[in-house]
Amino acid sequence: MASALLGCALAAFPAKAQYGGNVPVSDIDPSIFQIDEKKYLGAKVNADVDLIDAQGNAFKLADKLGKPLILVLSYYSCDGSCSVINKDLSAQLADVTNIAMGKDFNVLTISFDEHDTLDTLGVFKEHLKTTENMNGSWTFATFKNKDDIKPFADAIGFNFFWSPQDRTFFHPGAFMFLTSEGRLARVLYALNSGPQDITLAVYDANEGNFKPSDIAHYAVSLCYSYNYAEGKYTISIPLFVGVGSLSLGVTSFTVSVLWFRRRRRGRKVL
Repeated sequence: MASALLGCALAAFPAKAQYGGNVPVSDIDPSIFQIDEKKYLGAKVNADVDLIDAQGNAFKLADKLGKPLILVLSYYSCDGSCSVINKDLSAQLADVTNIAMGKDFNVLTISFDEHDTLDTLGVFKEHLKTTENMNGSWTFATFKNKDDIKPFADAIGFNFFWSPQDRTFFHPGAFMFLTSEGRLARVLYALNSGPQDITLAVYDANEGNFKPSDIAHYAVSLCYSYNYAEGKYTISIPLFVGVGSLSLGVTSFTVSVLWFRRRRRGRKVL
């Protein structure tokens, strides 16, 4: 998201020179690059939507659920940004610890371009060789029925539009985290998140369903909270303040009790 907005800003400088300072007003709404999380968190996607994978096999989104799912909406004829988005996710996943793709979550990239085919999907995937050794847990697909594309994207607030002048789609560079039931639990953005954010978002999408061996990692995750302004997880200051205040209160109470007991003992001796 930040990269896309930066690109738009940089593009304005040569335009200013060309038009002598009178830059035409852009008709691109900056909100196109961001999903309104407060509005769409909890929204449920159509789990029965029909998809086609890279091998031409038909499947339903529900087949990838049952555990958290990282969903990426892209288009395969994209000449740059979509590759960057998927490569960034791949790089982050390579550094993720405590959870494992395939075991704890799946990844699914779907094209929202009705003109994409198995050929364009194959070319796109070929450029992302880093996803080849992902235990078959990262699936690339297209919608079987083009009429399903917009309702599916609209359900989770993913806006996109084609710019004939630029010959490109404008859309969010988002990683959308779905629960095992297909509800939107969290949104992160390419080039604005890290492996720790990925891990914490998967925990959020897991909705507290943890094995005993995961409790320690989950407890650590409680020290962080999602920062809507920054689009990532940050240390939960209120939590630390609360814990600090509680610790101070307990310590003060303990010291007071010990002091009172010693004083009573001193009086009895006298």
